[in-house]
Amino acid sequence: MTHPLLQNHPDLATAISLLDNWSEHHCRRQRLPGLALGIVHAGELLWGRGYGYANVTTRAPVTLDTRFRIASITKTFTAAAILQLRDAGALRLDDPVAQHLDWFDLRYQDAPPITIRNLLTHTAGLPRDSTNPMWTELEAPSDAAFIADTQSRRLTRPPYEKFAYSNLGYALLGGIVAAVSGRSWADYLQARLLDPLGMAATQPQPRADDPLLATGYSKEQANGQRQPFPFWLMRGFEASANFASSVNDLVKYAAFHLGVSGGEALSPHSLTDMHRVHWLNEDWKGGYGLGMGLHRIKDWLISGHGGGYPGYLTAFTLCRAHNTGVIALCNALGSNPHAIAEQAYKLVLPELVKATAAEPSAAPAGWQRYLGIYESAWERAQVLLRGGKLIIVSLDAIDAPPITLTPTDEAHVFTLEQAGQSNETLRFELDAAGAVIRMWERNEYSERISD
Repeated sequence: MTHPLLQNHPDLATAISLLDNWSEHHCRRQRLPGLALGIVHAGELLWGRGYGYANVTTRAPVTLDTRFRIASITKTFTAAAILQLRDAGALRLDDPVAQHLDWFDLRYQDAPPITIRNLLTHTAGLPRDSTNPMWTELEAPSDAAFIADTQSRRLTRPPYEKFAYSNLGYALLGGIVAAVSGRSWADYLQARLLDPLGMAATQPQPRADDPLLATGYSKEQANGQRQPFPFWLMRGFEASANFASSVNDLVKYAAFHLGVSGGEALSPHSLTDMHRVHWLNEDWKGGYGLGMGLHRIKDWLISGHGGGYPGYLTAFTLCRAHNTGVIALCNALGSNPHAIAEQAYKLVLPELVKATAAEPSAAPAGWQRYLGIYESAWERAQVLLRGGKLIIVSLDAIDAPPITLTPTDEAHVFTLEQAGQSNETLRFELDAAGAVIRMWERNEYSERISD
């Protein structure tokens, strides 16, 4: 059924049509077995489609219910579990890992201990993976083997020196979830996140006999063929990359991360904390939050995570400022779901922003009295109305972003909304005749010098 936004906004529908045709062409040109693509807005599926085959031999089509191994998108669930436990007061992010895993004793010489925060942000100085070639031989260590193997490792650098992606670090986080909660990582995620969000089709521990699980294929070989990969599980590394899910179920997960639903699962503070920068890349073009990668497409901040598993490449992405997400799931190596997601944002998001833009509401008539030019020893500024909002523009720093004034319940008192500043108040002071004579801004005043 077509979403009402597409019915009522032809330009948005055209953008979706263009994306659909491009995606079909892209899959054919890249000879991809299958792709499931979905766009989420305001917690709902705006549009989605499956392309190609979940299994090339049986020609079972990809649908929005087809499950894919979403690999490292699993890390976002593990991070959310850790933050739930922080919300409950069961741990702190700056706790040393050894406080919760008594067997863990890795430490760089003369450096501080590795903390939970280091694991979440990939800044622990840990190696990336296991000592055995699990991604080549398709066999991960058991829990016991994982512990024994980790105890024999050496750190590559001190904590916080460098961002270095580590599946080992997220496997340790899974151990902390189990140790602190008293239940297995998979059971905890099922009970505390998947069930509350209604994600019945998402599996922390997928099954080989699952009829909805897409077959994963190799990259294209010299003869133009792709080979299927066998099914296997991450075992001791499961908290880093084990999940399987579908577009339709990840729509529910996107709604949670957009703050539309599932508010009882994680505090608003912790949800925001996941999506803000905790590690900034040296080029300042991206970084990492808590279980969330961060980058920009045009002027849009995109958060989320990709996944790579033998036979599968996936992307779960969000533009929280515009209440939108893009999910792209492929069942072949050599595919590029991030490029597909990026194309979706470029084609669709500008039209979606236009379609959902609220008409500016009329400003209260009483606000006219506040308009004018004000001056202090520091600055001359103008109070004006724009788009139904009361704003302050500095005449000494005209290129600086304006300050927005949000009304409070108190007459003539507004909250200052300014990037990089605390949300304090501004008060307009009136004379006996009701005329504005000056404004108090953060307990300093500016005289009104003209209308």
